[in-house]
Amino acid sequence: MNVLASIFLFSLLSLSLLYSVKAKEVSAWGDKYHVHIVNGLPDNTNLLTIHVFSGDDDLGFHDLHVNDDYEWHFRTVLPGVTEFFGHFWWAGKEGGFSVYNDDLAYDHCQTYVCYWLVKPDGFYIANKTNPNDLELSKLYLWN
Repeated sequence: MNVLASIFLFSLLSLSLLYSVKAKEVSAWGDKYHVHIVNGLPDNTNLLTIHVFSGDDDLGFHDLHVNDDYEWHFRTVLPGVTEFFGHFWWAGKEGGFSVYNDDLAYDHCQTYVCYWLVKPDGFYIANKTNPNDLELSKLYLWN
């Protein structure tokens, strides 16, 4: 096989890997996760202010009204590398923790969805959007 044919076959194989989807949100370039932070605080209260960031990306500060959903997605590249943090402020309370890492994904985000619901008594997680109360797990308290 000549060099030109080898290059063509290599390029074709590379492109097919790029566009292949093995399952649901999995591709040759890593798993695709969707993270939601939802304001589940009572009506007629202060806005929930959040700051989301990773070691590489600062997604900024966001003010969420009741029932607002701040959502972003990303692909993991290597195990143990991707981590996003959230810092939260509401009515004189504060909280901060990892909103995505490999351990959370393994324990709570098996469907490639990390759904955070912020309530007056703490921070709840589920592995689907719009979960019912039985599908939510309380992970953190306000500081």
